[in-house]
Amino acid sequence: MKLRIWTAILAAMLLVITVTGGAEVHFAAGQTKKAEQSGDKIRAADTGRLTLDYMPATAGIIVTDTASGAVWTSNPVDLEADKLAKGAKKMDLSAQLLLDYVDDQNKPFQLNSFTGSVKEAAPAWSKVQGGIEVTYQFPKAGFTVPVRYTLSGDALSAAIVTEGVKQQDKFKLVNISLLPFFGAAGSADEGYLFVPDGSGALINFNNGKSSYKSYNERVYGVDQALDYPSKTDQKETVRLPVFGMKKDDSAFIAVIHKGAYQAGITAEVSGKNNSYNNVFSYLNLIEFETNLLLEGTLNEKQVTRSSQSLTGGADYEVKYYFLNGKDANYAGMAGKYRGYLQTELGVKPTSLQAAAGGKQLPMLVDFVGGVKKKATFLGVPYNTVEVLTSFKDAGKAADRLLADGISNLSVRLEGWSAGGAKGEIPVSLNAEGKLGGNKGFKALAKNLESKGVAFYPVADPVKLYEGGNGFSKFWDAAKGISRAPALKYDYRLSDQTKNKDMKLWYLLKPASVNEAVDRFTAAAAKGGLKHASLQTVGSVIYSDFRRDSQPKNVTGAVWESGLQKGQSNLGGLMFDQPNAYTFPYAQSLSGVPLFSSGFDSEDEEVPFYSIALSGLLPAYSEPVNLSSMPQRYLLKLIETGTYPAFKFIARDSALLAGTEYDSLYSADFNLLYEDMKDQYHRLNEALGEVAGIAIKNHEKLQDGVYRTTFENGKTAVVNYNNEGAAVGADQIPALSYLIR
Repeated sequence: MKLRIWTAILAAMLLVITVTGGAEVHFAAGQTKKAEQSGDKIRAADTGRLTLDYMPATAGIIVTDTASGAVWTSNPVDLEADKLAKGAKKMDLSAQLLLDYVDDQNKPFQLNSFTGSVKEAAPAWSKVQGGIEVTYQFPKAGFTVPVRYTLSGDALSAAIVTEGVKQQDKFKLVNISLLPFFGAAGSADEGYLFVPDGSGALINFNNGKSSYKSYNERVYGVDQALDYPSKTDQKETVRLPVFGMKKDDSAFIAVIHKGAYQAGITAEVSGKNNSYNNVFSYLNLIEFETNLLLEGTLNEKQVTRSSQSLTGGADYEVKYYFLNGKDANYAGMAGKYRGYLQTELGVKPTSLQAAAGGKQLPMLVDFVGGVKKKATFLGVPYNTVEVLTSFKDAGKAADRLLADGISNLSVRLEGWSAGGAKGEIPVSLNAEGKLGGNKGFKALAKNLESKGVAFYPVADPVKLYEGGNGFSKFWDAAKGISRAPALKYDYRLSDQTKNKDMKLWYLLKPASVNEAVDRFTAAAAKGGLKHASLQTVGSVIYSDFRRDSQPKNVTGAVWESGLQKGQSNLGGLMFDQPNAYTFPYAQSLSGVPLFSSGFDSEDEEVPFYSIALSGLLPAYSEPVNLSSMPQRYLLKLIETGTYPAFKFIARDSALLAGTEYDSLYSADFNLLYEDMKDQYHRLNEALGEVAGIAIKNHEKLQDGVYRTTFENGKTAVVNYNNEGAAVGADQIPALSYLIR
């Protein structure tokens, strides 16, 4: 009798295994296991919306979206059928981690988790809250890398648990790529990869561009503490730590939730190394720098140095959010990221303030106050401050704009502090005497405030042009890999080499940046100001390679605390060319990216950045009057719902000669006033009713013709072509637009 019962039980178990393709195992938290059989499938988590299964034999994961039935796997399910991938590239397809590392001579090596860990020693796994943790051991290279997979609501979190990362002395980790083939699309799939290149860009599946260089860019740009002899190319910066994929009727948007300061993003199309299209991110641990020793002598030589291999302390965590149906596109991804900024980072919408002028579009006008200039007296050279816009000039300009009905106005002033632009780091409201001194500065601020004009004096807490105000290049400059102070240059437009004729600056070490932010914002608040514009701190990130090296993840954490303190001192902060880490502390943004780099691997430029920030934070453009193609630039503002900015000097542009601002070739306020006013009124007519309204959708209708749909139902169709375009029953003239 007992034998029959056990036979029946075993038969039932075999039936379950046959139907499900493997035993579905549930296990207790904290229980560590090894793979038991090739068919095991572990149900690691279930949120109702998503399920997470783990395959111990391969260390792969499967995420099922129950809302649509879409299945997302860590590795291609048909990888064995790939005829293109060979050797190590074939093995990579089975990996959840790709490692780049070097030996003590900086010789590079690569390893994947399938051949280096799974085949060598099956990873141990254990239950954690909401998921599973897998520990990859790489016995030959001496590395240990734990990865935690968890579910929460509609998101999968994949995290490198950096506290558990171990590496031996012989080899040092350079990059750890996480889930490089998650959701990888084959040749039969339709869709695209999304990369955050500037405004955003799409790379179509199977686009035939396998011979071009793959997209591979660092989040927030390169490490600015490194020495770069020249700029190799002109490109946009990655300002958002996101990437995504649309595959058929489903999509995901991935957000680098932790560790983004040391992250990079890679996208590859089929035909290069394999038959798949994939996009992923990686954690960078080592920086390299090439220096010239004995430069300009017969003994000149190049030396490559490397930093320590550091994770930066925090876990490296990527959150994948899944989209379906009409939301499974780049506009839906941007909308999801907007929600993430609000729920995860606490960004509060301030766009209602941007539309405070009724239905009038906000406008930002920049003025340059005083700049340094060389002069002579009786043949003796000396430095002086050239007045380009006095405080009275700025006030009169604002009055003129207000009189012409432009009332939703913000004024930003650069070079207002003692010594003018590119002087000491300002930590008080000590104003340049030639512009009108402290009395004139306070009168300007009070006058603008009384008329409803937001006034933003500029402070740069990062660039140390001159010592003073408690900061010195000897004690407060960040260090490069060579341990020398991080000295920076502008680059010539002609050949992109260092321009040693322009004023140089040092990067302030991160703790000193925080001190400068705190002191200035506290002084501004005490002086009655409500706003300030912080430059550079929101647009670049860098390490400090002292003996106790501080990698970029540490710098980022330091700056987050500093910006939070600055915001508590002075609520109205504006950031120029802003990276995502500024959003929780910003009241407004300027110089937002509206274009991609146009890399050969990319197929389409999209306004992801603008869509994500719409309805959330007021975003101003680069100066319209400095654009080489102002008509097309105005169309771009209409397409993206971006507010216009202009940059001027109030006095004769001839005064720019002999200054470092002589590139402001089109900035004479009086000469360009009527053009500016006409351009503003055109934009106001187009966008006045959607100022502060979120963008709901964006689509390409035909080559050069795009439609933006706002949440209030308004649409803007722009035509960038040199001939008219028919859109349904409407005819849109060349280089024009239609608002519905």
